[in-house]
Amino acid sequence: MHRFLVGDELGNIKSIAYDPDVAEGENKARTTTLHAVTSQAVQVLAVGSASEGSQLLAAGFSDGSAAAFSLQDSDASEIHRWKETRLKDGQRYIGLEISNSGILSCTSNGALRLTSFQSDPEPVAPRLSALPSRLRAWRISPNQETFAYGGDEVDVSVWDTERAFAVRPQVTDSDSKKRKRDALFPGELWRGKNVQNDNLGLRQPLRITSLAYLAPSSASHHVAAGTELGFVRRYDTRTALRPVADWKVGKVGGIRSLEKGLSEHEVFVSDHGSNLYAVDLRNGQVAYGYKGLSGAVTSIAPSPCIMASTCLDRYVRIHTTFPLPQQTGQQQERKGEVAEKIFMKSTPTVVVWDQVVEEVPIETPDDAEDDDVWETMETADVDSDDQERGRRKKR
Repeated sequence: MHRFLVGDELGNIKSIAYDPDVAEGENKARTTTLHAVTSQAVQVLAVGSASEGSQLLAAGFSDGSAAAFSLQDSDASEIHRWKETRLKDGQRYIGLEISNSGILSCTSNGALRLTSFQSDPEPVAPRLSALPSRLRAWRISPNQETFAYGGDEVDVSVWDTERAFAVRPQVTDSDSKKRKRDALFPGELWRGKNVQNDNLGLRQPLRITSLAYLAPSSASHHVAAGTELGFVRRYDTRTALRPVADWKVGKVGGIRSLEKGLSEHEVFVSDHGSNLYAVDLRNGQVAYGYKGLSGAVTSIAPSPCIMASTCLDRYVRIHTTFPLPQQTGQQQERKGEVAEKIFMKSTPTVVVWDQVVEEVPIETPDDAEDDDVWETMETADVDSDDQERGRRKKR
């Protein structure tokens, strides 16, 4: 059983439970409404673990409000709500994550907030910080020690999560112009450089649209970024400021969504057309693409063996996924397909996996039972004709 949480443009949050083991002809996907508000669109979702063992769900809405829910089975009860007052018209949430110290949120104008709450009646004051504006992507590392952002004429930058909330003057555009170009902000650990000029000597515009950490939880040095020109750039913050790889992947309107898969060397990429690809991070080649999409994929949620995506055609799709070949350049034997389509009454905007892995017990037969089976079998007699045919076959 796999469960995905979906937010739509009307503010609804729904749960989609998909069971691939359901018999042929029966409905494999079951949809349940967890939160219904017909007002503001859901822009970001995040899932984490609560202290009491239950799951925690956080959502950010288009009016600047955000809420935390206690998630249990098919029920979500609101436990805390707040509003980002620094968010203005035309700006939006670009990132939301649940960490050990609270809920981290970031907006396109650089408003960074750490919201902590507890069961006591007295509210806990949030921790605020300011990042550069014109952001379009924000992502926290798997170990939660760093986060990265990028945007319009804002190259990929990596910050220390704790130091980002240190007391310091807030960053404004005028201040950033006065600083030296290579000088880092307090709390900033690394800042990338743009790629080399093209063949005509023209500078390439900086348009970072999506980000993803590629390394496991023990390291956070590898970052992938999607651009508005359709390129997927791979960075290694230990070796260079410029990307170590720059691959052309998107075909229509640039990269819209980018997510690291759970298998090694794979990343899932969508553009502003109807293209969704599995890309090999070793060489930048498209391993396989998904057919039957009639709109742009807005959000991707990988999970073990399958993946969910939201699309502008009002469908949530369940895709099958397969590991990439062990060696670079080998042919991909099994390719992913669309396993299920779930129509939504309103356009879905974001989807996340609930991060629950159900282990299926493997039944091993008892050795004594195997011995009993062999003992009950009769010995077959071999007649003389069969022996003669066997000798002729050997000759």
